[in-house]
Amino acid sequence: MRSNSSLAVALLIGTALAGCSGSTDPATAHLFDNIANLNSGEYDRQIAQKDSEAAAILRSNQRMQGNIDSMQRQANVNRRTIAGLTQQIASARSEAASVRSRLGSDSIRLGQLNGYERQLAAVEREASAGSDPAVLQGEVQRIRASIRALAN
Repeated sequence: MRSNSSLAVALLIGTALAGCSGSTDPATAHLFDNIANLNSGEYDRQIAQKDSEAAAILRSNQRMQGNIDSMQRQANVNRRTIAGLTQQIASARSEAASVRSRLGSDSIRLGQLNGYERQLAAVEREASAGSDPAVLQGEVQRIRASIRALAN
């Protein structure tokens, strides 16, 4: 009888071991799988891999944050440049109004002045549309110089 009970125990152990899935996933692994994974270093390898992935994500996030910071600095510079451009346009319009009062009824020079004022309006539209403020500043300076020359 003893051999039958030994055989039964062996079958029971064999059945239990056969029920182990051999999983390396701690969520689904059975007791013997967990022991095997701990002894083989599988879980340590998985932890190292996840640590490496987390470190890569952190580095990526830091690079992206650096890009965001750089874009915010550039946006601030752009806002200041556009504000300066808007101020230059307003100043040029003021000069044009002053010149208009001095031109009297000189229709040729008044026509030229009207053209310069239209150019200022076009520059303002271009600024609103997002054109390069540095280029537009040069255009405003050219128009202002033309308005001043017209006054002489």
